[in-house]
Amino acid sequence: MALSTVAAFVAGFATGWVGRSVTGSTREALVQTLVAAHKVRDGARRIVAEQVEWAEDLLAEGRARYDLLREGVPMDDEVPPQVLQMKKRERAA
Repeated sequence: MALSTVAAFVAGFATGWVGRSVTGSTREALVQTLVAAHKVRDGARRIVAEQVEWAEDLLAEGRARYDLLREGVPMDDEVPPQVLQMKKRERAA
């Protein structure tokens, strides 16, 4: 009877050890999968932000050209853009 008790203890211990090893590695795999998912999400957000910015720039340029056409100003694509400088305001002492 003592031999069967020792055998049952060893079998239970081994089963618990294997179960813990499998559970631990599964948890690590899940954590690594979540890390990869966060990286993909961040990359996707960056790409979407870049595309939204590009679309906004395109819409702004289209609006500017429409306004110029509406005002009757002839457009010349060969002329470089004009850079306007703002005057600095002097602060009151």
